[in-house]
Amino acid sequence: MLAVAGLVCLSFTFKAVPGPIWNQLGISERTGTENIKKSFLEGYLYSYGASAAKKIAVGDRVGVANEVLSYCKQYVSSPAFKSEYDLAREEHKPVQPQNPKTRDAIKAEQIATLNKSIEEGEKSMKTLPADLIAPFQEVQQMLKDQIKEYEEPESVMLTMLVDGENFNYKNAMQQYENDLKAWEKNYPEDQMEMVKQRLNKFLTLTADVDYNAPLREEYRMKKFVNPAYEKKPAEWKMAYRSGKPVVETARTFAKEWLTELP
Repeated sequence: MLAVAGLVCLSFTFKAVPGPIWNQLGISERTGTENIKKSFLEGYLYSYGASAAKKIAVGDRVGVANEVLSYCKQYVSSPAFKSEYDLAREEHKPVQPQNPKTRDAIKAEQIATLNKSIEEGEKSMKTLPADLIAPFQEVQQMLKDQIKEYEEPESVMLTMLVDGENFNYKNAMQQYENDLKAWEKNYPEDQMEMVKQRLNKFLTLTADVDYNAPLREEYRMKKFVNPAYEKKPAEWKMAYRSGKPVVETARTFAKEWLTELP
């Protein structure tokens, strides 16, 4: 039942439902609240520890679902929910890339790196065998020549590095803008827009559940005879296991809730 409630709401941190409900689900108030909190904020369904839910008598499941869903709905309008949502929204906001390094900054960085290598090379050369000193000096000279090349006003190497820096920045900004659009869609400023997204997602996912679909056993696991059903999302399969009375109750609840939202 907690799973179905979480599927409908995907889900909301709400004031803990009174003990008897959680007792029927086989979890504590704290665990139930945490499951629903994670389900909503992360967009995945959490039902950790709800081992007793499947043992609830069929006739009682609809009532439990309604009670849990009612608490979900009540909490969504509370300041506590708004605070949790705003915090999660800010945490998921994409970070804008830093501005690209200037030509002078790249030049200084490259020359500093080369000077450090030359300095370390001079120290190492004191301990080298005599037959390795000449080849090592050639390497040191190559490094010094690179510094001279970077210091030239029209340095080709420096221009290549600057172009690469700008190219990477342009790509990073494009990715940032795409991520920002996705963030604005998935985390709208008004938390009630998120609620509508979750409710509509649930209605779409459960619109075509075949509650009479036959199962077969394979390696001690139940699988759908229809291979197309095996490819269905986990939420669809969870709705199938929950049964039509519970899911239809949740669907009715979601539809009525949507009519109340602006």
